[in-house]
Amino acid sequence: MNKTTQKTLLRVRPPRVRITYDVETGGAIEKKEIPFTVGIFADLSADLPKDQWPPFKERTMTNVDRDNFDDLMKTLAPQVNLAKVAMGNDAQGQPIPALTGILGFTRLQDFDPAEIVQRIDGLKDLYKARQSIRTLQAMGEMDDALGKGLNDWLGGGTASTGVDQPLLDAFDRHVKQALAGNKIDLTSGVNPRSPLDTASAMLMIDRAVVTIDKELSLKLSRIMHHPNFKDLEAAWRGLYYLVSRTETGTMLKLRVFNAKREELLDDMEKAVEFDQSVLFKMIYEAEYGTYGGFPYSLLIGAYEFGVDAASINCLQKISEVAAAAHAPFIAGANPAMFGLDSFTKLGKPRDLAKIFEGADLVGWNEFRDREDSRYVSLVLPHILLRLPYGDGGLGCDGMNFQEEVRASTAEPPGHGNFLWGNAAFALAERITHAFALYSWTAAIRGVEGGGLVTELPLYAYDTSTGSRELFCPTEVAITDRREKELNDLGFISLCHCKGAGKAAFFGGQTANRPKKYITEEANANARISAMLPTMLAASRFEHYIKVIMREMVGSFMTRGNVEAYLNTWISQYVLLDDNATQEVKASYPLRAASVVVSDIPGEPGAYNAVAFLQPHFQLEELTTSIRLVAKLPA
Repeated sequence: MNKTTQKTLLRVRPPRVRITYDVETGGAIEKKEIPFTVGIFADLSADLPKDQWPPFKERTMTNVDRDNFDDLMKTLAPQVNLAKVAMGNDAQGQPIPALTGILGFTRLQDFDPAEIVQRIDGLKDLYKARQSIRTLQAMGEMDDALGKGLNDWLGGGTASTGVDQPLLDAFDRHVKQALAGNKIDLTSGVNPRSPLDTASAMLMIDRAVVTIDKELSLKLSRIMHHPNFKDLEAAWRGLYYLVSRTETGTMLKLRVFNAKREELLDDMEKAVEFDQSVLFKMIYEAEYGTYGGFPYSLLIGAYEFGVDAASINCLQKISEVAAAAHAPFIAGANPAMFGLDSFTKLGKPRDLAKIFEGADLVGWNEFRDREDSRYVSLVLPHILLRLPYGDGGLGCDGMNFQEEVRASTAEPPGHGNFLWGNAAFALAERITHAFALYSWTAAIRGVEGGGLVTELPLYAYDTSTGSRELFCPTEVAITDRREKELNDLGFISLCHCKGAGKAAFFGGQTANRPKKYITEEANANARISAMLPTMLAASRFEHYIKVIMREMVGSFMTRGNVEAYLNTWISQYVLLDDNATQEVKASYPLRAASVVVSDIPGEPGAYNAVAFLQPHFQLEELTTSIRLVAKLPA
């Protein structure tokens, strides 16, 4: 019985890595852990006027979880300027009148079409007319007198005696006005010479409702497919994807910073040195460099980076901050990086490496050779954040909304008509999931190794040949060969499982291009040391070393004391047995470790600590060593 219970507990509660440090308070020794904190940068306000945004230097990171998600949304006040939405032409080729006003959002449900339609003048009246028609129809079916009056009214006469005349008057005044304003004829298709019966009246109403639904579907699709609207919805749904799947608590925190990518770059470019920027002070000084602060373990950018100068410059400057704070930065890759307008064409180039030899990618290649690029990872392609509304997708309360995804039944669904999100959120979710399970972030790669992304939206459609196809929820199915190419070029790929609603991260390469050495062992170590799981593991230990030394300042100041203390502490997590069980390795995540402390010339009492780490728990090879340099004390 006990043996069975223990096995069950191991399945339910996986073995965890528990890294702690000792703090002496009032003569007692207290063991403390550092929480895993994720910082998220995203443009979450869209068309909010600049004068309503707080100044950049006054903005702060905000904690977010499932409980305060809508509160965060209400505070940031995201909005879309409807005047920017090009409505185009209707089904008859006539221009649709332009919209005016601001569409604001205070909760995630506000992105639903039933909520949107009630907040836009014109569409709101049409939607209410539809509701009134259906209400009157339902009442007429249950009340013979009202049904007779409705038939008389539709036939152009006067309602019979005993009918709820005020109700019909209200219908005539409001509903007919809304229908006429949108050029919808309630009696279309009915022979005026034929006497109306109940069936004819109901048919007229049904046809009017169908026409209203088509009108609403057309206009709503134009609004929801506008780039400004899609970018805002993708940012919030992507953030919710991460928040809703993360077990936030005292040891796992999510923090959000609302900013456009251009604002981050402008802040860093204005600073004389990178450590003078607002971003550096917020990520490094406010937490990592402050007594009692908790370092950021991971940074997520809900942005895409291409080959343009602004993208490369922004990556370089962010990598400096990430390297200083030992917090890997994950963002999305733009298809322009490969000379494409969408990732659906990623399988067409014969040789991706040849593309990256072009003159346009010199800046990217130079960035890859920088040491700090190990702290940057770009993820591709995009992920489908929600199904389209309509047949085969999501339902819409109050109307039959058919979102435009296909120009005709003879054509496949248009890629641009779906809501695509940044795959960095999916990778971040795998990292937070691994930490929640193991208190360690190595289990983020492979189907069995923690890299499996499940519950992706599945959309099936009928082809022109009569078969039924599954729409790829990751834009494109990446083959093993292409995944290897992308990995070698410094990208992390999300590979869709054919015919299923799941995908997996197999590679973990950062943007860094590993250096070449004489021996194969050195080359292998260089490759593994430039991988994201390795950087996450190394950064975790570096944060502990930093906090330990801050707590111990004044206790000892000689180089030998510092070195001995750090080596004693880190040896607690070293296991020399390569054949040990997973449960044992969970408690001892390092195969080997040592810390070398040296004096800093001209700075008495200040030291450089170089940590050599060789992880073995859930990483790729056992021969990997990671070298860290930290200044003690800071």
